[in-house]
Amino acid sequence: MDNGKRLAINLVSNLTAFIIQFGINLFLTPYIVNSLGSEAYSFIPLTNNIIGYITIISVAFYSMTGRFISVSLNQGDKKQGNIFFNSSTAANCALTVFLLIPTSTLLILYVNKILIIPDYLVKDVQLTFFFSLCAMNISMALASFGAVYFVKNRVDLSAKRNIEGNIIRVAVLITLFTIFSPKIYFLNATILVVTLYSCGANLYYTRKLMPEITIQRRYIKKSAVKTLLSSGIWNSVNELSTVLLTTLDLFLANLLAGSLASGSYSVAKTVPNFVQSIISVLVAVFVPQLTIYFAQHKQKEMTSNISFSIKFIGILTAVPAGFLLAAGQDFFQLWVPTQDANLLHGLSALTLIPLAITSCTSIINNVFTVSNKLRIPSLVLLLFGIANTIVVVILMKYTSLGIWAIPIVALVTGIARSLFFNPIYATHCLGVGKMTFYPSIIRGSACTFVMTIVTLAYKVFFPTDSWMTLCLCGAVCTIMSSLINFTIIFNNSERTKVLNIITTQFKKYLHK
Repeated sequence: MDNGKRLAINLVSNLTAFIIQFGINLFLTPYIVNSLGSEAYSFIPLTNNIIGYITIISVAFYSMTGRFISVSLNQGDKKQGNIFFNSSTAANCALTVFLLIPTSTLLILYVNKILIIPDYLVKDVQLTFFFSLCAMNISMALASFGAVYFVKNRVDLSAKRNIEGNIIRVAVLITLFTIFSPKIYFLNATILVVTLYSCGANLYYTRKLMPEITIQRRYIKKSAVKTLLSSGIWNSVNELSTVLLTTLDLFLANLLAGSLASGSYSVAKTVPNFVQSIISVLVAVFVPQLTIYFAQHKQKEMTSNISFSIKFIGILTAVPAGFLLAAGQDFFQLWVPTQDANLLHGLSALTLIPLAITSCTSIINNVFTVSNKLRIPSLVLLLFGIANTIVVVILMKYTSLGIWAIPIVALVTGIARSLFFNPIYATHCLGVGKMTFYPSIIRGSACTFVMTIVTLAYKVFFPTDSWMTLCLCGAVCTIMSSLINFTIIFNNSERTKVLNIITTQFKKYLHK
């Protein structure tokens, strides 16, 4: 299958999976908030974030597995591909055993010593961590099997697995909430069930799509683990930096502002997290092909693909980001009517603004992974993360900003990093001009501005105070802004490429 068709299939499959997941979350979140209260709800994302902190160390072992296997197999070296796969699997299993007892003891038995938890929620939070840790250990041990979709450029199968997992998630969650009294740990128990299914699917597809990869002890090599670790350790540093920049905020809000404030902030972050998820979905579609181009030494095609990806991600991210910047207050008023819509919209808007730029540079970040030049970007990201955390703590403790300090500081650090370091260092890695990607970044970022202006103009003339009128606003403004952006940001060949992606999928569904 040619690259254009594979890109189209991967893109549509991933977006379909994401839309289904978003639809589920759209309906479940207000129900959960209303059933449990925002204070109790805050411990769900907080638990997930803390589990994410633990997995930082495991990233060093599995994050580069797909990259090294893909390069080895695309260069015809099946033996080396087996060595990287088996060595990574062995390292992941060893790490899982090593972390099992200390993490379980600390986060289950002594969690109330770490977090500020109301007495009536302590046991529920302990059970929440129990289910989360079970899911984490299973995922960590079998992480290498998830590389199959990246290696074979079959992101569509990963999307299919995610869709099926979400259906299972809804079925189990609705059953639990219907039969029993609502508990926060129901969500994490459901995640455990989905994790078991997803890992089973990964095992199946690895055997089916990569028959040349087999589990054999003789392929486990210390040198391969060292190679994976020497590159992957910088991805762990990246994860630590990401924690400092994005996910530590709920932990700081809980400690410095209390569980009620962190509850409001966790609800406000739902919208930016939704947009960030879209970005991750889109980036995942383009990265496998970049790795193939790199392995085949096709620099021109790789650079062209990155420039196109920047603009393509920008135009799609602009739809939810721009719309929610302009109509976010109406959205929150309808979505969680028991909460303060003004507060939620203000907090989420400050987080959405930098996403207009960071979304466009997200594909550039993967240049460092593809080219295996991770040390300097990782250290720079870590410096930004440390600075971000220090400034937030100072502002929250010694000024009247309170919880507002978190998104304000993140806005400044996010834009600075995405504009003044990532594009320049990526061109250094690729050996092209320093300004190569800036025209695409400017055009891609402008798409959010266009969507915001179009939505604000619509709101002047038409109401958006019900779900029907808000959805109508979204549909009309999406069409108008997308047509404007499509005409302005793409050149002729890129417009043809986008149209080919659309027609490929249209023909595919016509022939079903």
